[in-house]
Amino acid sequence: ELMGAAGGAAEQEAEAAHAACEVSLKLEKAGLVEEAAHVKEWQTMLEGHHESGADIEHAAGEAHELADKLRAEGKVKEADEVEKLAVLLDAAAKSKLEVEGKQKDKEAKDDMKAAAATGHEVADKLREEGNEELADMVDSVVEEVEHALAGEMDIEETEHALSDAKAAAAKLRSEGKEEEAAKMDEMVAKLEEAVHAHHEADDLKHEAELMGAAG
Repeated sequence: ELMGAAGGAAEQEAEAAHAACEVSLKLEKAGLVEEAAHVKEWQTMLEGHHESGADIEHAAGEAHELADKLRAEGKVKEADEVEKLAVLLDAAAKSKLEVEGKQKDKEAKDDMKAAAATGHEVADKLREEGNEELADMVDSVVEEVEHALAGEMDIEETEHALSDAKAAAAKLRSEGKEEEAAKMDEMVAKLEEAVHAHHEADDLKHEAELMGAAG
């Protein structure tokens, strides 16, 4: 799904880049050299393949402003061309933001899987050493993480698991289990990364929705 979305976004960016090239040439022919150079910058950005959804969104906003400026100056034909480009940039920005949101979702889930794997290691080691009660405590944290991972990631459950993982690390440390506590710290770090990535994903999706509503 992510690959397909990324491919679709790349196609829209290529289409917008091609349109920017044509619009830039038309503006140049009309003697609008400064405006043509500005549009050319958007083409260069899109063809560089390092642009973010926010970068394209910014270019789309500038394109709408440029179209309004040209229209106000009575250059209706050129304004219409730039407006068409702005619409393409809007669509490309929305797609790119959606892809970035999906990528962050995947990062969050990968971090949680890594956290659960670390937790399993700690629980197994504790059980081998005969520390059944401590092993059960760690297992319960792992179960929370795995439950939060089922289906759509549940951020509240993840944050709860993070809190419990911190408490488990502190408990292990107080019991003199420094090695296991250090491993739990790794689990905590991964869960913190997952929470951060999830919030970033939400922000990107929200921005994409706003672009869709504006379009």
